[in-house]
Amino acid sequence: MSHCQPETLPGYHYVATAAGDSHALANEVPLAILLNGVSHAVMMVSPCQLDEFITGFLVSEGIIKHPREIHDLEFHRQGEALEADTLEARVTLGNGAHYRWKEHRRSLAGRTGCGLCGIESLAQALPQVPRLPAAPLPSVTALEKLYRQLPDWQPLGQECGSLHAAFFADLDGQILHACEDVGRHNALDKLIGTLLHQKSPSAPGMVLMTSRCSIELVQKMGRASLPTLVTLGAPTGLAVRQAREAGLNLLHLPRKQSPRVYSTSESEPHHDD
Repeated sequence: MSHCQPETLPGYHYVATAAGDSHALANEVPLAILLNGVSHAVMMVSPCQLDEFITGFLVSEGIIKHPREIHDLEFHRQGEALEADTLEARVTLGNGAHYRWKEHRRSLAGRTGCGLCGIESLAQALPQVPRLPAAPLPSVTALEKLYRQLPDWQPLGQECGSLHAAFFADLDGQILHACEDVGRHNALDKLIGTLLHQKSPSAPGMVLMTSRCSIELVQKMGRASLPTLVTLGAPTGLAVRQAREAGLNLLHLPRKQSPRVYSTSESEPHHDD
């Protein structure tokens, strides 16, 4: 079992309401990512599971293919900004990952809602996603089982109500890992990193996210070779199109309605006429 705990968030904030009670506020800090001494991105993140975030982010961005390409990782505090510590992640990449990064280098802005900020070309925004291996669709029974577990796996979200979550469950619907963050992309990156650190990236199962499904999530699933994505929010049309191209099992789990399947591993790749 792995998930964030409230006590792992330093500087957890509480605000008094007009009714006189207190309400928890999620912490959000800027995290500067330096690759081999060069600034790559500044992300706004919830300051927990940061080792997993760095690994998952670099994999889902196509910079590394395996955690062993990270030769060293150090975190440093850089003073205070807007009442929050500014963190710096100093990553030392192996030679292969370094040249891969230099070849595909792009300028990224910190992002909480938009996953494509800073993209320099349409080719970068809509890259080809590798076709995923075939995987069975989860059963309706397994999907229904997921809902009943969510409160126990979202301690931070239950406390403040403003965090996204990404979960990994087995094919029986039992949640095994959970990651929470102010950004839905960050939550998925943390989950990808968690699976890699647990040495189980190819274990049969499914990813569940509390957010809608956008194209960036489909791309991250493809790069991490995760074949099944279930979201509590509906997907966009572009996300569905790329999911079908990649052979991703993409499902929407509406509350109090039957699951909706938008793409499966048997989907035929779309080709423009």
